[in-house]
Amino acid sequence: MWLSAAIGLAMGSILGMCADRLPRKAKTRRTGTYRVRRWAILAIVSICLFTHVWRRYGWNLGSVALLTYCSLLLLIAVIDLEHRLIPNVLVGSGMVIALGFGVISAHLGLAAMLWGAVVGGGIFMLLSLARRDALGAGDVKLAALIGMMTGYPGVLLALTLGVILGGLAAGVFLLTGVKRRDQYMPYAPYLTAGSAATLLWSQQIASWYVSLIGLGG
Repeated sequence: MWLSAAIGLAMGSILGMCADRLPRKAKTRRTGTYRVRRWAILAIVSICLFTHVWRRYGWNLGSVALLTYCSLLLLIAVIDLEHRLIPNVLVGSGMVIALGFGVISAHLGLAAMLWGAVVGGGIFMLLSLARRDALGAGDVKLAALIGMMTGYPGVLLALTLGVILGGLAAGVFLLTGVKRRDQYMPYAPYLTAGSAATLLWSQQIASWYVSLIGLGG
């Protein structure tokens, strides 16, 4: 447990440094106080993530893939939240990493991963064409990456959870006056949260849904 916590702490620090250096197109840079708070949050989240995965699955290739995916999603969420930007280098690197895990691991299979990318990217492409101001090209690329990570049909659950979380957040922001209807709201944090939940607890979520609608007998 202490080893997983130490690795999680190190990963949180790495994510904080990447969040500072990767968004080269960012118009503003964060202050030292903000970066300390961000480092603390990333460290806590990473420690909890690594400890949870270690206790549940132990150390194996599947655990490494799961932690890599979740850490990358967390970094994308932070950068989009701070800079309204989803760096292509993260999306591209994530796809290469996912393909690598797909080749050396039989957990999902390349076919499911590629179908997940096509379905995820295709759905968000159609949504972006239907409402041009709602989604950007970065969201479409992120949906394709999420599809590779979760596979098909897991991508459907991941994107559905992301859309629900984004809708709930938008409703709260509008009701409380934090955001106006015409203001931009970063979408990646909600998509990545839905994806991480799918990667970590897809079976539990599916079981809960089945029991909720009464299909479990």
